[in-house]
Amino acid sequence: MFSRRWITAWRLLHSGEFKEFIVRSIGFLRNASNEKSSVDYVKWRETWVELDEEKRSFFYEKLDSLNSRPCFRVFISTDDTDFESIFLTIESVREQLYPDWVLYLTSEDQSNPDLYERVSSFSDSRIKLDNSESFNAGDWFVELDSTTRLHETAFLATAIAISENQGMSIIYTDHDHIDHSGNFCDPHMKPVWNADLFAATDYLSPLVFCEKELWKIYMDCKSDRHGFLLEATKGLSSSQIFHIPSVLASVQTGYEDSHLRPPVKRPIYEVPDPEPLVSILIPTRDQGRMLKKCLESLYKETNYSNFEIVLVDHETSEPKALKVITEFELKENFEVVSFSGDFNFAAMVNRAAEVANGDVFVLLNNDTEIFDAGWLKELVAQVSRPEIGIAGALLLFGDGTIQHAGIHPGVGGLMGHGHKHLPGDDSGYFSRLKAVHEVAAVTGACLAIEKATWCDLSGLDEENLAVAYNDVDLCLKVRQKNLKVIFTPFSKVFHHESVSRGIDDTPERNARLQSEIQVMQERWGDMLNDDPAYSPNLSFDGGGFSLAKTPKKHYFDTQK
Repeated sequence: MFSRRWITAWRLLHSGEFKEFIVRSIGFLRNASNEKSSVDYVKWRETWVELDEEKRSFFYEKLDSLNSRPCFRVFISTDDTDFESIFLTIESVREQLYPDWVLYLTSEDQSNPDLYERVSSFSDSRIKLDNSESFNAGDWFVELDSTTRLHETAFLATAIAISENQGMSIIYTDHDHIDHSGNFCDPHMKPVWNADLFAATDYLSPLVFCEKELWKIYMDCKSDRHGFLLEATKGLSSSQIFHIPSVLASVQTGYEDSHLRPPVKRPIYEVPDPEPLVSILIPTRDQGRMLKKCLESLYKETNYSNFEIVLVDHETSEPKALKVITEFELKENFEVVSFSGDFNFAAMVNRAAEVANGDVFVLLNNDTEIFDAGWLKELVAQVSRPEIGIAGALLLFGDGTIQHAGIHPGVGGLMGHGHKHLPGDDSGYFSRLKAVHEVAAVTGACLAIEKATWCDLSGLDEENLAVAYNDVDLCLKVRQKNLKVIFTPFSKVFHHESVSRGIDDTPERNARLQSEIQVMQERWGDMLNDDPAYSPNLSFDGGGFSLAKTPKKHYFDTQK
């Protein structure tokens, strides 16, 4: 009955690491509480997706008020032999509240008598068996699979988005699934445009609208939809790719367990040649056993050789820790910087950066442990990409569960870690933990940044954010410079969280924390709500990536 995490916590208790036991147990209890409060999707859909008379009237009013009405050109291949499925998709098109559409049924076999007979029975001139007619400026195009069913507002919602937003080229929506019993389930609530995530997996499908000029490219493209969109989006800005945060399509799975996911690819990015010197900046105080484990694993497990270590020692007095520092100080690529005064994580890292010689800085906590040989090479490869400002790793607790996989604004407070406490090999929300992708921020416990970027941003804010949120602040400054912060699951590190500093469990520490929160709110304002990796339809309680009882920003609300 006891989970692996409880067993691990029990072992920690009896090994004398009582503080870590308390921290871990509290985290697990929070996670368990979140799991119990999961939202019934059937009821959620009834509230937020299905139309009642009031919502239907609202959409009809929107239709009447449109200044321009694009024509949607819909393409469905009928080469699939499952005609019943095809015609269910056709019916979902015919049921659209928005009337301005033309449906083209495409097939390698244009002489299929069954197809002609069924199409003729619709008596709808908008349904055509060829696409030879010319298209007009302002037309929008969409290709539907035979398993896709449209919500009746799909076209109208898209038309509204087109009328209220200028210069868009691609529009996509959320979707869910239909199991073998006809039940709606497994919704995919998507983020705004995230180029790195899309490079790994086609999270835009199944409902993607393209403006006319892009569709011309698609018609000549021999790639699949994902391949075409990868090429098409290369020349587009994020403002040209629009997300409607509403479930406007459903995919018929035919299976009771509908957790089908698109395949995930791993784009390979190479380390520059020659390999840049990496300066690993490690603040420390006492904790000799932990420090020794960190440093030994760095030298033993890392397969990237061109690095130096700059250790910032904050008045260490523990004999064991002093012995560890003395031993490693003899290494050629190891330097110790002394730091005195009150604990100030930001100042300690800044002092280390001042003497560092590397072209790339890696911030690393002293309570980390290296076990993945390629961890550093992956971070260097990612942060060396010209569009990347900061790269963060997947951090695991000692029991192999997730401590950090990117930071999301508003989740569990000001900033929170998504996927926390899931198994380290979990795929995450719609394979998110298998893909490199852009995030709002990553933790300073392990992140990489180029020295030039660090200097341009003047490092960490040691005056106002001495302990907490200085890493998030740095990430937001990077994004303000139009550079991206990315998370990579292909760099993995153990993180025995807050073993050195502890948790904010005293009045003094809590007051300091509240002060730092205020600084962040005043400094960043609305940007604290800007998340390239998280949907407003997901919960901001606890560990995130569960359905929100009440969406923070839903289509019906935003359009009123």
